[in-house]
Amino acid sequence: MSEKKQMSVGDLNVVFGKHEEPLLEWLDEIILPALNSGIIRIASENTRFIFEECEVVEFDHELILKGILIKDTILDVMSEYTEDGLKKTNKHFPSSPYSVFMIFLKNHRMLIVKNQSGSPDIRSFKTTFTYVVKEYIYTQNLIRKENKMELLPFVRVNVSGIKTSQSVKTALQDVERINELTFQFYPLNAEWDYNPIFGGIDSAIRRVIGSKRGKMVFPSPTSKDGVAEVIEQTEGLVKAKMKVEYKEDSTTGKRKRKGTIKDNEISDVSNIDIEGELADSFSEIYKYKKDYRSLNVQSENNLILYDEYLKRRKSKGDV
Repeated sequence: MSEKKQMSVGDLNVVFGKHEEPLLEWLDEIILPALNSGIIRIASENTRFIFEECEVVEFDHELILKGILIKDTILDVMSEYTEDGLKKTNKHFPSSPYSVFMIFLKNHRMLIVKNQSGSPDIRSFKTTFTYVVKEYIYTQNLIRKENKMELLPFVRVNVSGIKTSQSVKTALQDVERINELTFQFYPLNAEWDYNPIFGGIDSAIRRVIGSKRGKMVFPSPTSKDGVAEVIEQTEGLVKAKMKVEYKEDSTTGKRKRKGTIKDNEISDVSNIDIEGELADSFSEIYKYKKDYRSLNVQSENNLILYDEYLKRRKSKGDV
């Protein structure tokens, strides 16, 4: 019997050093060892995040980095409802909800599938991935300094959820006015040639002037449909944020309130059917790839790097 699982699609951008070398240049030397190092991110006194079973595998002649992200935590139950009504209690139960992820090395698109409510989402993945890789580089560089070896480069990580026109419109359904639309740019792996608009800004402006990030601000856009269309066209290469005014609630008499809709709040989330245990279902998850256009885009520049990486793996007998 199949179960519904929640899946999010994102664009992963990992660059190294001042020359912004892409993920594939350091995948075997930094990323894989870091994810399998056992480094734990402590989120709070009772919650920690751990990567497990991370490896590069091949599905349908395509290389994919897959793994599991575990949220190891303690659930505190301070009250419970019984036949006698609401009762105070003080119980604590260990819980380890997890998610699985797949990173498609041809285009750096990724998906993360949650096993249950409370499983790590794409924001938890980004925070944990960044911490683990940076911590690994730091500890390895301490050893390298002692042995007078060349140091590993620093890393920058960004993960942006893929948006659809419909996911943006849904987020805007209770909005009366958009006061400001902001696009935030960050270093891209090697896919700046995929999107001629947003990728072009990264290669033609941000890189040329030597800035690590950039921003475009559009005040008071009047077309919600236009905003939704443009955000969809970003393809996860930038992060979007909107300052808005919500509609007045006539039933409560509350005045209009202002708010900010962040990038993760407009990213598309879908449900997929999975048979059996999620941790063993990577081949089943991969079959959904063909249904998502955003997972099948290609950058000619990144394909060159992918082919070079494939040749290196073959020369080492890894493929």
